[in-house]
Amino acid sequence: MIDLSLNEVETLSTKAARGAGFSWGLAEDIGRAARRIAVEDQSWGVAMLSLAENAQSFAGPDPARAAGWRKGEADKPAERPLCPIRTAALLLDDPPPADAMPLTILDVGLPIWLDAMLRRSTMRMAQPAALLTRADVVIERRTEIEQPAAGQRGTVDQQTLAALNSFAAKTYVPESERSRVRGAGGGRVDDE
Repeated sequence: MIDLSLNEVETLSTKAARGAGFSWGLAEDIGRAARRIAVEDQSWGVAMLSLAENAQSFAGPDPARAAGWRKGEADKPAERPLCPIRTAALLLDDPPPADAMPLTILDVGLPIWLDAMLRRSTMRMAQPAALLTRADVVIERRTEIEQPAAGQRGTVDQQTLAALNSFAAKTYVPESERSRVRGAGGGRVDDE
């Protein structure tokens, strides 16, 4: 097992999420959520790898479906599981009214991510999220917002770390002939 600081967990997760196809904004949200998962659960790396590997198979929340959530209507499942990241972003950007709570959302993929993203808001999942591939979830209001935990480290096994690094590597700019000639530093003049 390899120990990473929480900053390293967040940075690696952000890059891996971007390499998996999430926008930079959502990738940053994922990095912060990965940090929260690492504080509480030793399987943050497995959760992150699962998210990266399945990112393209999740469906974003349909506007009509989200409108039903706001009205307190019963949810209807889609053909594919809901993306936990895009669902959380929608709920955080435009929270459902108090009379629509508790809100039941059907067939959320990897609900541990929805739970981690909602932690720093006035919403939470009614049941603790486990590393499930799909689940129906209940979102409820709460009065206090959780404060981030500190002083922990995230552990990950070598194989998972290598897989996450391969997703992160997709964010790197490829070398050009010019950059190979110039090396890693600046140009001909070192002005630092």
